[in-house]
Amino acid sequence: MLKISSSLLLLCEMSSLWIYENLTKILRIGEEGGNTCFGLTMRLHRELVKLGYTPKLLLGHKRHVKNAHCALSIIDNGTELFLDPGYLIFDPLPVPSNIPQQNKATFPLRPNWVRLEREGENLCLWTGVAKEPAKFRFYFPLKGCTMEEFNLAWEESYAGESMKYLVFNKLDKKNAIQYYYQNGKLLIRTSEGSVQQKVGTEKLSELFGLDMEMLSHFPSP
Repeated sequence: MLKISSSLLLLCEMSSLWIYENLTKILRIGEEGGNTCFGLTMRLHRELVKLGYTPKLLLGHKRHVKNAHCALSIIDNGTELFLDPGYLIFDPLPVPSNIPQQNKATFPLRPNWVRLEREGENLCLWTGVAKEPAKFRFYFPLKGCTMEEFNLAWEESYAGESMKYLVFNKLDKKNAIQYYYQNGKLLIRTSEGSVQQKVGTEKLSELFGLDMEMLSHFPSP
């Protein structure tokens, strides 16, 4: 049976309240460089260091796009665990072994379930939701990257496509609901399926805890 330290579980529970948003990153507000995957991963990295862990930074790649995402891994009670706050995966997931027939693991998280697949020294992330097939998201070289490589990829991300429109992402872990906003449309996802609706600035501020003045820089589509 997998044994995970209580202090780590508490940190993961607290981090599940974090919200993904690129507004402060676009406006370059704050020292953390926004609450996108890089900012959230570094925030979790610092908290893990305070607990005595030595986190390994992981850069995530798509098939044809390098450094599109990031996450981290740690060793806890002899088990390598994968954590991905930028993708709202706040549960520490054990990395599968590099042994045929044992290199895949599925985790019934809600509302999105997760599958990790080990391909040699790469870890592949797949996610799925009710009534939809699993989708490949990223692969992560498990050797990790240096802080310098991570910071360079972070800085390069400011020129990415996702900086051209607003994205907010929030997980209500208790009720297993995900709220995902992109460029004028809000997707509400549960374990039973998804619904989409248009929302205005006031609703965004209320739902994601965003400052109305900052939101005024981006008129509603």
